[in-house]
Amino acid sequence: MASAGGLPLDVVRLTMLREVALRGSIAGAARTLGLTPSAVSQQLSVLEREAGTALLSRSARGVQLTGAAAALVARTESILAVLEHARADLDRLSGSTAGQLRIGTVASAAAALVSPAASRLAIEHAEIRLTVTVAEPSRSIDALVAGDLDLAVVDVYDGVPVPVPDYLHQTELRVEPLVVVARPGVLAPRRRPTLLMLAEADWVMPPAEAACGQAVRVACREAGFEPRVRWETDDMLLLVRAVAAGHGVAVLPRLAVDDRMADVVIRPLARPAMQRRLLALTRASSADRPIVQTVLAALNF
Repeated sequence: MASAGGLPLDVVRLTMLREVALRGSIAGAARTLGLTPSAVSQQLSVLEREAGTALLSRSARGVQLTGAAAALVARTESILAVLEHARADLDRLSGSTAGQLRIGTVASAAAALVSPAASRLAIEHAEIRLTVTVAEPSRSIDALVAGDLDLAVVDVYDGVPVPVPDYLHQTELRVEPLVVVARPGVLAPRRRPTLLMLAEADWVMPPAEAACGQAVRVACREAGFEPRVRWETDDMLLLVRAVAAGHGVAVLPRLAVDDRMADVVIRPLARPAMQRRLLALTRASSADRPIVQTVLAALNF
């Protein structure tokens, strides 16, 4: 890529500029790249000379990208996508599955899907090195878009849409029901409860900002009541133990309930029938890489 002045624009320096845009500062970009801030600043000064125009506006509050820099960052995204497609082509031609793959995942999928998949891959594909980070969907999607992750396992609940950029490829891993979780003796025997039957109960629930907590609160309100939340936590193990201790009932995805760790009763929810979808997201430019396809196959096992 050549500048207006005829000097070539270095892709590595363009990537540094993109990191400044993503992280909001030279220091943040330096941490991501494993460099010192002064080294990044020096390289960006070289890029400005190559571009023949100012790219950063420096002040006591930090740096801001100029219009020219924003245009370069947009072009850099396209360049990096082309390079990632090229890497995928080479991997397909060679059949190589060797390398590192970085996964971000919601906690319940980490335990139920990602951990077993990692164990299988360690035996069948020892050349694949996985790193796993547990995070909420929005954080994983941001990291995937930024290039900090190669694959994100996210959950999507009825009534709580998750914005997924068009250039991310989706693979559905599971569709599972939400179930009622209660202490033994709380629910009527052999009867599938409805949300309305739980209107007078105390509740144990994920926070309102968590997708599950939001979905259940919305469903309760649509059923005509506001849930009386006594315990609120995003720690699923603690949540189930709180139910077992008698602090309230919960409505959770089935995979999130480890009834081996606590004495609880699990019943299907009669009305409304609620579900969540577990999706694996990858960048479209890397979706065809053999290493990505091998990990997806292990997650879908």
